[in-house]
Amino acid sequence: MTVAAACAAVSWTVVTLPAQAAPDSTPSPSAPARPGDRGTAGPTTEVVAALQRDLGLTEQQAKDRLAQQANAIELDGQVRGKLGSSFGGSWFDPQTGRLVVGVTSEAGAGEATRLGAQPKVVARSYGALESIVADLDTLAGRAPAKAGSRAATGKPQAAVKGVSGWHIDPVTNTVVVSVVKDRFSPEAQDNLTKYGDAVRVEYLPAEPTTTANFIDGGDQIDGASCSAGFNLRNPSTGKGYLLTAGHCVSQNQTVTGQGGFTFGTVRSRWFPSFDDSLTEATNPGYWIQGPWIDTNPSNGGFINVSGYTDAPVGTYICKSGITTRLTCGNITGKDETVLFDGVNTVYGLTRHSACVEPGDSGGANYVPGGVNRAEGVTSGAVLYGATRRCGSAVGQPTISWYFPIADSLAYYGPAFGVSLW
Repeated sequence: MTVAAACAAVSWTVVTLPAQAAPDSTPSPSAPARPGDRGTAGPTTEVVAALQRDLGLTEQQAKDRLAQQANAIELDGQVRGKLGSSFGGSWFDPQTGRLVVGVTSEAGAGEATRLGAQPKVVARSYGALESIVADLDTLAGRAPAKAGSRAATGKPQAAVKGVSGWHIDPVTNTVVVSVVKDRFSPEAQDNLTKYGDAVRVEYLPAEPTTTANFIDGGDQIDGASCSAGFNLRNPSTGKGYLLTAGHCVSQNQTVTGQGGFTFGTVRSRWFPSFDDSLTEATNPGYWIQGPWIDTNPSNGGFINVSGYTDAPVGTYICKSGITTRLTCGNITGKDETVLFDGVNTVYGLTRHSACVEPGDSGGANYVPGGVNRAEGVTSGAVLYGATRRCGSAVGQPTISWYFPIADSLAYYGPAFGVSLW
């Protein structure tokens, strides 16, 4: 298939690795039919089986929760605009099947209830937490950019030395700062004290790393190097494109697919700062594109994807990649800044708990259900041991990230006229 020493002023707690949402897009245009096309009548057998295996659900629980989270995602797109400055974050609670919304006022609680969400009064607004993230991003070298534009990362300052990342956790109404033990610099510790208990420290067992296999000069992207993300197209010109991770490719590289056959040329590539790329298909006579994700790469069944989401914390997602195939988990963080391998800073990542290992980079992440919605392309993970395994494979917490497709389409849509297939 185509392709984390304690300082008294900060709440230093080891976070139990258990995040905010955006709008659902309109459905994709009609696509070519394929033999055995399952359509969008409901979640596939493979997805339900993966949810049972990876999340410990029964078959009926998996189906029920997919239906519940579909309603929560739709509602999540409405609450932030309606609540304004009293908005304190939102997340999907799989135990109740409802969207929970943090609010800083009784009026906000009433509005959340009216909209159909479950309100929870919190101490800080989401905007206040975002300002802390913005401070840390600036210290990490993030350059100001207008909406829809991008700017490369500058040199990180000492105030974030030894820090592996940070994100807003709406469930605890704090900014979680991730560090690896023995790498947390005194400068970074001192800097965080000014935020008081609005910041919590999470200790990671290892440094985040991208999940591409090592690529040397001349190596191909096919095989076990990286994985394909989503097929895109320009409806006006008819040209096809492939969205995958930026760290998987280089500008103007010729990308190949399974069997070593040429797929196309990289037209735009971002890494670090962001982690996505756009490859133009130059061999359409060989590769047939459509709104498909392989459930057993590269020779398996498939599902259709229609439109995209930027779903809230707690939402179940699945990912497909060449190494670990189809795995599922739930979103545990949104808009996270991560320093991969201690040197490459990427902004806006979504954290989740589906198993990701080397070779899965670039692969498709999506919200499963009656209609499968694209979420983003795999970026990296915390890997364990010399064999670089995901947490669940060795009895540890699984920590993975993808770069949201909502951000990719906001950039590549205007620049190249592309949309989902």
